Amino acid sequence: MQKLALAGKYTLVTGASSGLGLEMARIVARDHRGHLVLVARRLDRLEALATELRAAYGVEVECIQADMTRREDVTRTFEEATRGRVIHAAILNAGVTYFGRGLEHGFEDFSAMLATNVTSVVWLTQRFAQHILTESPGGGVMIVSSVAGTTATPFQAAYSGTKAFLNNFGMALGEELVGEPVSVTVFVPGGIATEMGERSGTARKFKKGDVGMMDADVCARRAVRGLLRRERFVIPGALNVLNDLLLRFTPRGLASAMAARIYRDALPPKP
Repeated sequence: MQKLALAGKYTLVTGASSGLGLEMARIVARDHRGHLVLVARRLDRLEALATELRAAYGVEVECIQADMTRREDVTRTFEEATRGRVIHAAILNAGVTYFGRGLEHGFEDFSAMLATNVTSVVWLTQRFAQHILTESPGGGVMIVSSVAGTTATPFQAAYSGTKAFLNNFGMALGEELVGEPVSVTVFVPGGIATEMGERSGTARKFKKGDVGMMDADVCARRAVRGLLRRERFVIPGALNVLNDLLLRFTPRGLASAMAARIYRDALPPKP
């Protein structure tokens, strides 16, 4: 297939109200003059971004307020996004994390994480890939995962597990679709300076400007480039690529123990 083109076509971005999703939406509008459907829980932030992009780049932007933990919202996202328009690319970026001791991770919180990080992504990937095949051949889907899914990551045990699922699901589905006019890209970033780190607590140790921490706009440029090039598995940043290579030759137990030593320092003290 040829390189994916976004100009004058609609790209859907979930988790678009902040961080990586917001920066990817800006790149689609600014650098590619693509129209957008923005999805997130915080409608006020979506509308502010939509106003900015319409005024600055003359693109069409629609907003959908939705919570990816709610099945009805996930279904409605697809229905509203495709009502009266064709989606050419879907960037499934919405995700949540938990940083802390695994035995203290409440099951309700885990269920919400599973719904957001896994269930909604699988459902939307299937629907948008089918939609692109029939309505906009030549488009693509991007699943935003994490390097936490490439090795067992203590103190992010459940999050690491959800991202490992996405890595394997996206790669396998992409292989099934080889030769079809739709591509699947798995984007696998490492540390990014975003609100998620502040909320989860990892920012206590991993801060903007630290070695290995990427700015959201830099990471977003690599993500969109990978989508356009139809790359199958994209790890941004030379240090992350090197780390991934080294981990392939590292015993799993040792890799997990090394990760535990890094993350343990960021844990809040026990009461």
